[in-house]
Amino acid sequence: GFAIKDGVLVAYCGNESNVTIPDGVTSIVGAFWECNELTSVTIPNSVTTIGRYAFCKCTGLTSITIPNSVTEIGENAFDGCSGLTSVTIPNSVISIEGSAFANCSGLTSITIPNSVIWIGYNVFSRCSSLTSVTIPNSVTIIGGGTFEYCYNLTSIAIPSSVTEIGYGAFSRCYGLTSVTIPNSVTYIITKAFEDCTGLTSVTCEATSVPSTGQYVFDGVPQSSATLYVPAYALEDYKATAQWKEFGTILAIPDVSIRGDVNGDDIVNGTDIQAIINAIVEGEYDEKADVNEDDQVNGTDIQEVINIIVNAE
Repeated sequence: GFAIKDGVLVAYCGNESNVTIPDGVTSIVGAFWECNELTSVTIPNSVTTIGRYAFCKCTGLTSITIPNSVTEIGENAFDGCSGLTSVTIPNSVISIEGSAFANCSGLTSITIPNSVIWIGYNVFSRCSSLTSVTIPNSVTIIGGGTFEYCYNLTSIAIPSSVTEIGYGAFSRCYGLTSVTIPNSVTYIITKAFEDCTGLTSVTCEATSVPSTGQYVFDGVPQSSATLYVPAYALEDYKATAQWKEFGTILAIPDVSIRGDVNGDDIVNGTDIQAIINAIVEGEYDEKADVNEDDQVNGTDIQEVINIIVNAE
C-alpha cells in the first residue's frame, strides 16, 4: 500500500514490479527507496515534484517517463538506478537538484529540455555509460561535479548561455577528446577538467581569458594538446597561467560559410538583404563581398542567389 500525507507519497509497502501511483499525489519523497523489484512506474499528472530519494537505488527500473506536470526533480531522486537506460525529462522541469541521476550506470544518453535553468551538483556523477548529453541554452551554470566520472562521455556541447563551469564539473571524463568553451564563460572553477586524460583539443571562444580556479586542467596532457582561441586574444592566452601550458596555441580557424553575410550559418534571403544594406550604407563589408572582387554590388547578390539555387 501507499502512505500518503497531505498529498506527499512518503512510503510504499509492496513488492509489485509495476506500480501506478494514485492520482492526487503531488510529491514523492523517499517512497521507493531500494525497491529493487520495481521495473516500471506510472506517475500521475498531479505530481509536481519528484522529491529527495524518491526512487533512490531502484536497480530494477529500466525506464521512466516523467509527466509534464513535474517542475522539480529533487536531490538523489534516481540516484543508483543502475538499470535505468532511458529517461524522458519533460519541458516543464525547471530544476534538477544535486545527485538526481548520480550512479545511473546504465544511462547512455539524456536530453535536458530548455525549461531547465538549474542543474545541481553531481547530477550525472558516475553515469559511466553516458556517451552524450544535450544541455539547453537556458542553463547558466554547470554545477560542481555534474559529469565527474562519466568515463565514456565523448562529446559535450556547452551552450552559449553558460557563464560558469563548476568545481570538477568534467573531472575524470576520460573519453572526452575535445571540448568547446563558449564566449559566455567567464569563470572556470578548480579542477573543472581534472584528469581528462583523453583531451587533446580545447577550443575557448572567450574573447577575454576566463578566470580560473586552481588545477583546472590538472592531469590533462596539455603539453601535447592544442588550444584554439580567438585570433586577437592569442597573446593574452599565451601569457595567462593554466592556459599557456598548452603545447600548441592557435587561432580558431575561420569556418564561415560562403554567402552567409549576416553570420547566422544559413545562406538565404536575409543575406541578400544584408548585401543591399551594405550597398545603401556605401561601406565596404568583407562578408558582403561574396565574389571577392573588392566591391559590394549587384554581382554579390547574384552570387548568393546562385549559392541558394545550387544548394537546392
